[in-house]
Amino acid sequence: HWGAKRTLRAFAIVLASTWALEWIGSSTGIPFGTYSYTDVLQPQLAHVPLHIPPAWFMMLPPSWAIAASITKGRMGIGFVVISALAFTAWDLFLDPQMVAWEYWVWHEPGLYYGIPVSNYLGWFLSAALVTALVRPTTLPIRPLIVVYAITLFLSSVGLFFFWNLPGPALWGAMGMGLFLALAIYRSQ
Repeated sequence: HWGAKRTLRAFAIVLASTWALEWIGSSTGIPFGTYSYTDVLQPQLAHVPLHIPPAWFMMLPPSWAIAASITKGRMGIGFVVISALAFTAWDLFLDPQMVAWEYWVWHEPGLYYGIPVSNYLGWFLSAALVTALVRPTTLPIRPLIVVYAITLFLSSVGLFFFWNLPGPALWGAMGMGLFLALAIYRSQ
């Protein structure tokens, strides 16, 4: 939809900025809290698995589409905040799953299935920063909302039925489901 040049530019910004955020986060504890990656996910660059930045790129555009639908295309601060919240809702699924699979470990116990609340604040701030850097406009809203919905569905089913994480499955479904419902309602 954006063409190769604009898509590659956004991809490069997301990969570089999220790798840097993950490296800073795993090295200093800022902004997510103190955690470290295990050796399970390979390859790694400076102890950050190279799988992580593309995962951000997988879910940021659907989160942008959710925000664009909710804000009716207004791309101001409300768009940045809503897209960051919609993206962070995905982590209600992801972090408990990745900890259970021993892809990373938290050094301090947290309130949400062993994950500190600071992690979610860090996700929100990081997603807002990356969104502001990319400045996404003219998004293909419907296809990206479908990706958001598919991710919600598959994460819910996977965590609940296959990976024995019913709590995160329900909380993640409610979190992402709220943003999906608002996006669909606002697109009417």
